[in-house]
Amino acid sequence: MMASIHTLQEISRMTRDEGIERLSACFHWTEFDGDDKRQYLHQEFVYENVMFAVTRGLSWSTVEQVAKISKHLLPKLKGLKTSEVIGLAKDHLSLIKPRLSTIHHAVLLDYIVKTYIPHQQLYHAFLNGETGLRRIRCELEIECPPHPQPLSEGTDAVELEQQRALKELSLAQSRKEAEIKELKEMAEAQMMAALRASLDRLPCEGRMSRQEVEELLRSFLQTQGEIIKESLMKEVCLTEDLLSQKSKLVHLTNQPVSPGQNCVVTPTKSRKKRS
Repeated sequence: MMASIHTLQEISRMTRDEGIERLSACFHWTEFDGDDKRQYLHQEFVYENVMFAVTRGLSWSTVEQVAKISKHLLPKLKGLKTSEVIGLAKDHLSLIKPRLSTIHHAVLLDYIVKTYIPHQQLYHAFLNGETGLRRIRCELEIECPPHPQPLSEGTDAVELEQQRALKELSLAQSRKEAEIKELKEMAEAQMMAALRASLDRLPCEGRMSRQEVEELLRSFLQTQGEIIKESLMKEVCLTEDLLSQKSKLVHLTNQPVSPGQNCVVTPTKSRKKRS
């Protein structure tokens, strides 16, 4: 007994629940005889594949074969790994006559696998009859809402924001000062390197002419001047930024806190365990 083309055409026009019920009368579902839940899952699997074949516009004779193949396929997937499921589904689809095009074969295989794989554990449970529920009890550590301190121990909201701003400005100022120090050390290292390069140009033996000495000094002084000029320009920019940070810091420090503002209370954390 199997689903005829006329029956499949009727099923395609029904709602999902009606279609599965109608499909249930088209085969002998002996694989899970006596187990309504696993039998329904089996019928649902066949129905999904049939409807997909219909929506893809396959011929009704092909849809009929898809129904038959799906019906025999699911029980055989019991205990198989994903790679084995793919191989078995591919072999079953190769039995369809006339032979499916490469595209239709790949699309049907992809759908069957994507229908089965995400629910593989569920299918295995039904195929193996492992439908009993196990109750698992464990202790979880939860964090209760923080218990606020008295408002008298709180900090004014504006004052707290001011403290945060002061901290950020102080950090920014420290970074600028560190950048200026690093810039000076770098310039000093460049000047020493230039001096060593000039000394290396001195001849080990013999005497230098006046013109050679003047040329060496001119080159050395020019190099040193360029290093100092570049360093000073960068230092000026950093110093301006530093002065701006200090100005903001002074302004914020001298800014009075208005009374009567909302208080922010720093919470204390407490933890409890619940079984």
